[in-house]
Amino acid sequence: MTRTAIWAEGGLHGNAFRQDINALRAWAVLAVVGYHFQIPGFLGGFVGVDLFFVISGYLITGQVLSQLQENRFSLLDFWLSRLRRIFPALFAVTVFAVALGWVFTMPGDYLKHIRQALSALAFVSNLTLDGERGYFDAAAQTKPLLHTWSLSIEWQFYMGLPLLLLTIWRFFPASRKLSAARWELLLVAIASLSWCLWGSMIDPSGGFFSLRARAWELLVGSIIAGLHLQLKSRATENAGKADSRYRSAAAALGWLLIAISTVSPLPSEHWPGLLTVLPLSGAALVVGASDRFIGQHIIGHAAVQRIGDWSYSIYLWHWPLWVFFLERASFIGFSIGWAPKLGLLGVTLVLGYLSYRYVEQPFRSRRGFWTARHLAGGCALGFMAFLLFTVAVLKSHGFPGRLPDYQQRAELARRTNTPRDECFRNASSSKQASERFCEFGASTVGQVKASVILWGDSLANQYLEPITRAVSGLGLQGLIATQSGCRAFLDSPPQDRGVPRSCNQFNQEVLEFLQSAEQPNIVILGRNWGGGGAKEAAVLIASLLSSGKTVVLILPSLHMGFDVTQRWMENQFRAGRAIDEWHLDATPELVQAAVRREIVDATIPFLKNPKFITVDPLPKVCEGVICYLVRNGQANFRDTIHISNVNASQYDDIFVKALTDAWAISQPKPDITHASSP
Repeated sequence: MTRTAIWAEGGLHGNAFRQDINALRAWAVLAVVGYHFQIPGFLGGFVGVDLFFVISGYLITGQVLSQLQENRFSLLDFWLSRLRRIFPALFAVTVFAVALGWVFTMPGDYLKHIRQALSALAFVSNLTLDGERGYFDAAAQTKPLLHTWSLSIEWQFYMGLPLLLLTIWRFFPASRKLSAARWELLLVAIASLSWCLWGSMIDPSGGFFSLRARAWELLVGSIIAGLHLQLKSRATENAGKADSRYRSAAAALGWLLIAISTVSPLPSEHWPGLLTVLPLSGAALVVGASDRFIGQHIIGHAAVQRIGDWSYSIYLWHWPLWVFFLERASFIGFSIGWAPKLGLLGVTLVLGYLSYRYVEQPFRSRRGFWTARHLAGGCALGFMAFLLFTVAVLKSHGFPGRLPDYQQRAELARRTNTPRDECFRNASSSKQASERFCEFGASTVGQVKASVILWGDSLANQYLEPITRAVSGLGLQGLIATQSGCRAFLDSPPQDRGVPRSCNQFNQEVLEFLQSAEQPNIVILGRNWGGGGAKEAAVLIASLLSSGKTVVLILPSLHMGFDVTQRWMENQFRAGRAIDEWHLDATPELVQAAVRREIVDATIPFLKNPKFITVDPLPKVCEGVICYLVRNGQANFRDTIHISNVNASQYDDIFVKALTDAWAISQPKPDITHASSP
């Protein structure tokens, strides 16, 4: 088995294999695996990805700059070399994840997996995952290809980096090319870091999947590569010996910073940010020192070097194995202890080796067969085949026929999640529909003005179907003003409510719209009631009532604390049969008794106001001391808190009554004149 040499700066180690970089790769991948497998001692193991970014920036920039200096750089050859390095193993893991998902994954989740798989192969998974953040973002541990976001960022970096450097090589004289390139990389890195730090204050997790917020991490390695090349051009034969002690000390400090970062409980939810400088400084010191002799007996150990060789494949395989293992363990009620984790780690290492030996290496070493044309054609053919399969999966809604009929009912409840999805805004306040607020209800013939507006988050939007039927039955029109994760509130005076700026702007837009016109005069409010929501809602209700609006407030339903359809499928899987009825005791936690008391206390001032009406969905799912999660073979809920719209018609009558009363109350009273007696 041959090893592919890692580019190293000439003049310090010539073109020697950088064992320290390979050891850094080994550390990075073990840190990530340890973090994901929840092994003690790896609380900050996610920084392994940041280490990989520095390594990639260093190696790739060094390769490009070296070839540019020698006038032998080809943009097409560079991109094909990256494709040869990344795509074959990624394709193998993607096919594995999709095949395993066919056997074990429910159709709704399978649809998500297929979309993520296609975006991974197209190297845009970071963009896809960023667009899925919010209420309807599946838990990370249900996405077997979640980890491919980092590969997409690297690929996008590979697309842009040579173009940046080529501009320098075209417009600057030979004596200034390298210096200008370093300044260009430094300025772009400063811009990216500034964007990252600014964005972390606005939206702490908003830069996680963003190349703009991550580019500086790769450019740290790029800048070091530029410095090393400049040192090479100035170095004498004995250069490097005089400062070996300083380089050794720098490398030791770098490894120490990396170790501290790996074991420390760093705030992953605010990453990348200012603290990201800690592991990146460590990686920069190790890579920049280029010292092969610090801890040589450890760094050069065969086991460390082999893991470094296999690191890319290990990284690819570890996460889908973990996701599917967790899913199966959940289905059978299996507790994951030390032994299963160690076994899974062993399987990961074995698959990493096999992938490196039989997938990575043949594509990289057998260039007589895998010529540029064969490589490009094979990758294109594989991608097109996967694209056709993706289309088939989407058209069939995930091939639900794979499942028993009784499991398909649970899947249907999960799939029918967001009514009028094209009108429901995501966390960034964008939606597919072009109109400002989508309409629903009676026909627009005759230019009827909307009388009703539904305002709130997904807990408002979930009742859109019964509300639509009620509004249509009254011959009225409504507007949809709902946004993911954005509860309705009045931000006056402005307060730090822990919500994104897009939510504040959306609520302000809706409020100004309502205040600027007489219609709509009926406002239906639904929301997440956590975090002092009752007092917050009361302020908004008071404002709406004072402006003459009629307010229909939707009270909270159940909060299970677990995914109902998933648990229902698991229960049926274990039983081997259909479970048509499933109920729980109506505990205070389940019915959100404390929240309901807060709402009652907060809305006492409005109880005598006829324009304040409440709708309580709880009696529709609870009877006496029990509450039904599944009834007559239909799920009442689709996740931990949202209703299932396969059974939404059971709420029709309460919304018909509430809106009938609201419409009658909101109508202007006719003037009564007293005619003179004859």
